[in-house]
Amino acid sequence: MKDLPIRTATALVLGTVTIGAVYYSAYTLNLLLITIAAIASFEYIKLAVFGAEISSPIGLSRIGAFIASIPLIIAFVLRLIEVQLDTYLLLTFCLTAITVLFTYFLFKNEMGDWRMYQAIATALLYIGLPLFILNWYSGSNGHYEWLKPMSILMLIWCNDMMAYFTGRWLGSRPLYKVISPNKTLEGFIGGLILTVLFSLILSLYIRHLTPIQWILFGFIISFVATIGDLFESMIKRRYGVKDSGNLLPGHGGFLDRFDAFIFVLPVACLYLYLCWQS
Repeated sequence: MKDLPIRTATALVLGTVTIGAVYYSAYTLNLLLITIAAIASFEYIKLAVFGAEISSPIGLSRIGAFIASIPLIIAFVLRLIEVQLDTYLLLTFCLTAITVLFTYFLFKNEMGDWRMYQAIATALLYIGLPLFILNWYSGSNGHYEWLKPMSILMLIWCNDMMAYFTGRWLGSRPLYKVISPNKTLEGFIGGLILTVLFSLILSLYIRHLTPIQWILFGFIISFVATIGDLFESMIKRRYGVKDSGNLLPGHGGFLDRFDAFIFVLPVACLYLYLCWQS
């Protein structure tokens, strides 16, 4: 655990900024999600095109990161100028604009660039749209409900921390050795149990879900977050890298830190949409 001090310091700074952005307003949440989308997409695209003959790898990676962030950027601009636009219309407009960009890329095609275009499309679906779903759902009732994204964050962080420490102290059996030899079954079970217990504690203070619904929510978050973590590990193993980037000391890149969070969002938002009582 020699990396624990720097890992803890980074987590505290990042956690403080994230919690502050989620709590303060819909605008700061939107900016936070744009930042995550842009940086995580850039990191993913660089991984996905590793070894390909690309005409302009850095430039196209930046364009790809921008494309993956387009839905969030448009939502932020509309919120700033106080224009209300139907969510389905907004999403359709964003996807139409992206279709036009991909059509341009198609006719501009150069050797190897097809892998870049695939990576950009995947970044939009894997990173950009889940973050857009959270941004939309947090204000879908006409006012910003910060408890929704905060609840998801708290449960994911609880699962991450408890799985990490349980795995370090008690772990001996690999969870999925082919993809991630350092993740253990004991870590997964420890994270799952403690996340469910934490969700039960949340039920004492946040009454928008019943205790049973909170317990089920904690179980879903822990299970899907673990799959999201393994999914990103599979991507990194495919391209032979340890971390997606190096912007976060002790954690790697933004995709390393927010992989579970991004993967969980569609399922978590759907669950809250069905169960959350305002």
